[in-house]
Amino acid sequence: MTKLTFTVETDPLDVGLSRSGVRRVAELFEKQFADGRHPGAQLVVLRHGQVVLDRVVGLAELGTTRSVRPNTLFQNFSCTKPLTAVCVHQLVEKGVVELDAPIGTYWPEFASRGKETATVRHAMLHQAGIPARGLYPQIPTWWRWDRVSAYVANLPAEYEPGSQTAYHLVNYGFILGEIVRRADGRPIEVYMRQELFEPLEMKDAFLGLPTDLLDRAAQIYWGHSDQRNTVLLFRQARHAVMPAATLNCSARDLAIFYQMMLNEGCYNGRQILRSETARAITKVGYAGYDHTLQIGARWSLGFGNGGPRLPDDPKPERPYSFGRHSTENTFGHPGQRSSNGWADWDRRLVFTFTCNQLNGDHESSQRWQELSDALVEAIID
Repeated sequence: MTKLTFTVETDPLDVGLSRSGVRRVAELFEKQFADGRHPGAQLVVLRHGQVVLDRVVGLAELGTTRSVRPNTLFQNFSCTKPLTAVCVHQLVEKGVVELDAPIGTYWPEFASRGKETATVRHAMLHQAGIPARGLYPQIPTWWRWDRVSAYVANLPAEYEPGSQTAYHLVNYGFILGEIVRRADGRPIEVYMRQELFEPLEMKDAFLGLPTDLLDRAAQIYWGHSDQRNTVLLFRQARHAVMPAATLNCSARDLAIFYQMMLNEGCYNGRQILRSETARAITKVGYAGYDHTLQIGARWSLGFGNGGPRLPDDPKPERPYSFGRHSTENTFGHPGQRSSNGWADWDRRLVFTFTCNQLNGDHESSQRWQELSDALVEAIID
C-alpha cells in the first residue's frame, strides 16, 4: 500500500460510509470543543486505507494565538505502549527475543526479588508483578535511563508473575524498553525512531519531546481536579524517555501506525512486521479482572481490545473507550483521559484522537465513545 495522503478527504460513499454519518462525527468533534471539553484537538478517521476525516480544532496553548495544526505535537500518554510493544515484536521476529523467555535472559539484574519467573509475555499482558509499587519515589529517576532501569530492576514483585493481571502504568515501558536496549544495543528512543518512525515516515512523532520542539507542542491542561498533579508532572516529564507514556505526536502519525497494523505490518512498501505477527499480537491474550484498573479488561500483546463488558465487571456502566460497537477485533490504546487510537480488523477502520485536556474518568471515556459510536454507525456497506 502507498502512503496516506492527508491533503484531501475521500468521499465517504467511496469507502462504504454515509456522508451524513461522517458529517455527524465531524460535528461531534466540533461540539466537544465548543462545549469546553478541551482547548484543542485533532481527529483522523481512515477506512480501507483512505482518509475520511482529517480535522483540527482550537488552540494548542491558551492565552496565545497558537492554533492547533495537523502537525501539532500532543502528549499521548499510554497511546505510547503499542509502539513500544511492536519494537519488541520486531526483535522476536529477528530471533533475538523470545516471548516466553524470562526477562532476566536479556536483563539479568531484573531477575531478583520475586521477579525471576517474569517473562516478556507477562510484561506485555501486565502480569510481570510490578505494576505500581514505588511509583512516586521512582519519579526523580525518569530523566535518566540508567537510574530508572536500575530502580525498576530492584523492585520487589507485588505478586507472583503470571498469577494476576494489573496494569503496569509506566513500568510496562521501562521493562520493554530495557529489553530492546539489552537485546539490540540501541536505546529504545533510537530504535523506535529508526525502526518505526523513519520507515513509516512519521515525521511528527517523538519518544520524549525534544525541548527545541516545545513551540510545536500543545500545552497540557486538566479539566478535573484529580488530574492536576498528573498534568503538572507531565509538563516536565513529557521530555523524558518513557516508553509507556511519552509519545508526543500528531493524530496523523498515530493513524499511520494503526494503518500499518491493518495492512498486516506493511506500509508504503516497507514490511514493518510480518503479516502473521500483526494478526497474532492483536488477538486477546487475557480477558478478566485487572487489579490496577479495578475493571474487567482484555489485553493482547501490546494493545487493549474492545468488546462487550466481561461477566462480573464491577463497573459495567462506564463508557467504552473504543465505543459500544467495538469487538474483540478492535484493538488500540487510550492515553490518560485525553488521546486515543484504535483500529478494527473487520470494519477496516482507524480512529485517532488527540487533545490537550485531561478530564474526569467518565467524561473522558464518554468523549471517545461518542465519536467512536458515531463512526461505526456511519457504515453502510
